[in-house]
Amino acid sequence: MAKAESQKPSCPMCKQADQVKTMREAYDAGVARCAPPDMPTKNISMSRTIFFCSLLVGICIFSIIVLIGSEANLGPIFDGILGGITLICIITTLVLSYTAFNRVVKGDAEATLRFPAWDEATAIWKSLYYCSRDNLVFDPNTERVLPEEELATLRSLDNQAPEVVSASFAR
Repeated sequence: MAKAESQKPSCPMCKQADQVKTMREAYDAGVARCAPPDMPTKNISMSRTIFFCSLLVGICIFSIIVLIGSEANLGPIFDGILGGITLICIITTLVLSYTAFNRVVKGDAEATLRFPAWDEATAIWKSLYYCSRDNLVFDPNTERVLPEEELATLRSLDNQAPEVVSASFAR
């Protein structure tokens, strides 16, 4: 353990290494500002569409079972209309389900485009250190202290284009 601590860089502010931690260690110790970059995700809900479609088809099927299956002979025209409405509802349900599924696939593709920026931000995050004594995050290679805005930019990649992240930390 002493060997690992001797390899830690010294803080650019206090010039000591005894309170220096990796960003992972600092985050695990409860320092929220040392959180890793958020993995890119795209949350697209299909539950409303699925619920609406299930309700629509359920009502139609219930109507068929109750009205056509009962002894109330309403006539072949009414049976045909009810069957046609049910068929239209089922086709509408399939179209809405297909559309919802395509929205989810598109959202996944958008999130996948952000993975290279997330990988780069994670690599930058892993190379940073935190000094508990001075409550600061620094880059040991350049001995530059990172301001809070850069840490926030590093953490929240969902709103950023990959080029913005690269340019922000290239200084």
